[in-house]
Amino acid sequence: MKTAGLNDPLDLFHWTEREYNLILGWLRKSSRREKIAAKIVRGLPPLFFVVYALQLCLTGWRTLASGFAWEQVVSLTGTIVFPAGCLFISGLLRRRINRKRPYQQLSIRPLIDKKGGKSFPSNHTASAFVLAMTMFRMSVPVGCVMLVLAAITGLSRLAAGLHWPEDVLGGALLGLICGAAGLMIL
Repeated sequence: MKTAGLNDPLDLFHWTEREYNLILGWLRKSSRREKIAAKIVRGLPPLFFVVYALQLCLTGWRTLASGFAWEQVVSLTGTIVFPAGCLFISGLLRRRINRKRPYQQLSIRPLIDKKGGKSFPSNHTASAFVLAMTMFRMSVPVGCVMLVLAAITGLSRLAAGLHWPEDVLGGALLGLICGAAGLMIL
């Protein structure tokens, strides 16, 4: 049984084939459960971008309607800059670290087909968390719901065998930090 690679400094939890196969086996035990899990893995990330696009439209509309009032311009700028900054930092980390995905190092079959790529941090998780945090400026209840969905996004990436636990944790922390910075600075 292979581990994630004991020489990798990012390996905090050392998930093995056993842990992934337990989760993936449970998901695949029922075709209905497997289909629902795959829909969650594939469906949640686009949901965040739809909600984000609506948020951008509403914030842009408010900015126009206010005659480009300073507060509205700052709000619109923050809604764009902090998520973009989060993805930029994530991209830099991914290129620098270039960590392989679990299914590239272990004998597991991920829940959905994926063509490799870099693993740390999880871009989907980072995006979900930073976009959830930007929503707090517009609506606290919607922001709370989005944070719960962001956590589900991260967990689904882990359960699907697409990321290591550290990838998801790193993505969540990056998204939370960038989102919190946006809320505090603006």
